[in-house]
Amino acid sequence: MHKCFFLFGLMIAITSAGKAQSGFSSLGGAHFLGYARAGVAMDGGSSIYLNQAGITSVKNWSADISVERRFNLQELTQLSFSVVKSLKIGSVGIMASSFGFDQYNEQKIGLVYARKLSPMLSLGGQFDVLRYNIENLGSKNVFSFEVGILLKINRQLSLGTHIFSPVNVEVTNGNEINTRFRAGIKYSPSNKVFLLADLDKVLDRSLEFKFGFGYQPIQTLEVRAGMNPTISQYTFGFRLALKEKFKISSAFGLNNILGNTPAISIQYEE
Repeated sequence: MHKCFFLFGLMIAITSAGKAQSGFSSLGGAHFLGYARAGVAMDGGSSIYLNQAGITSVKNWSADISVERRFNLQELTQLSFSVVKSLKIGSVGIMASSFGFDQYNEQKIGLVYARKLSPMLSLGGQFDVLRYNIENLGSKNVFSFEVGILLKINRQLSLGTHIFSPVNVEVTNGNEINTRFRAGIKYSPSNKVFLLADLDKVLDRSLEFKFGFGYQPIQTLEVRAGMNPTISQYTFGFRLALKEKFKISSAFGLNNILGNTPAISIQYEE
């Protein structure tokens, strides 16, 4: 059992070296890495990973698969997958992710429901099953939930907030899944440009400031950039629309201390 605690603590130390929260903090691959993981106030199918309230903008359905290789280490590869469907009663979705390697692996399955409370306000929630696997020592499942709100004030301005695991969830003695709060703003001064600014706070860790920028010079291309000065991370990326409903995104994060992080996402939405 002491070995189990040691391995779990070691993995958390590695993955939190950049103030991140275990493997569940970098879902969505290139969708958000290009903005330095800002985007709580964004909508669309990919928002299932950051703020579930945003999926209410999906008109019919969407599917996504994303891969991220944190600090370019094979052992820290994150794979995430999601499907969202719009119904008369609201929007529903399911997401799944896997992070880690043979000796240590984290898995997450989330069931999502979101609904528009008014033309301006959306509310979303997700029930999570979180599984931790340590080779030769076994596995453990824990349960949690998360809630998000998205307020679209007008075409130019949106506000979002999200909370992950608002109650204490113990994985092992002395090791808990920390509550995480996010709040963000999206400002679009024109149809081609938008700016993102997020606050990200994990309990017992420093407050992070994240800034993102998107520019669409032509209809089929969006260029992205972002920075997180708290952990000295700078990112860039792009999204390419291959036909109207099929999109591919790529992003790259730069960190002089921990190493570079590549990511890719493929999405279909209609």
